[in-house]
Amino acid sequence: MTDDQDTIDARRQLPQQWAEEVHGNHNVSFIDEYHASDWVGHFDGKELDNSEYKQMQRELISGFPDAQFSFGPVIVEGDTVAGHWQMTGTHTGEFVGVAPTERTVTVTGTFVTRYDEDGRALETWENIDQFGLLQQLGIAPEEFTLGGLARTLVNLVKSSR
Repeated sequence: MTDDQDTIDARRQLPQQWAEEVHGNHNVSFIDEYHASDWVGHFDGKELDNSEYKQMQRELISGFPDAQFSFGPVIVEGDTVAGHWQMTGTHTGEFVGVAPTERTVTVTGTFVTRYDEDGRALETWENIDQFGLLQQLGIAPEEFTLGGLARTLVNLVKSSR
């Protein structure tokens, strides 16, 4: 195997290593090792720094302590890793103001992350199926209509009390 192939294989494993440390071991401080200090995240159009990202992961761990991530396909091109992920977890704790529903959910997303030569993430772009998550938690309607939007807003207000 060539050095280039070793590098590609190692980069392909980075997202799973992140998931095992952060969610498998509930080790949010691993993000400090995984991300460069000036890392920037772009999540569904919102920019996050490391501190905000760690808070996002704490909220996810709090709401879904049994969350498990799987990745595939994961594509490596130079210093960039891109792929698709799936998270399965049970909503047993408060999550962004929503009381536990005890429902098991499966959420998907896509990511593109650029790494430095030491394997630390420099910048990430990610899209998450947040509406699908709300549907599975029973907050958003199965079918999206104007009436369903109104019910979703009412449900969000009720669930955050």
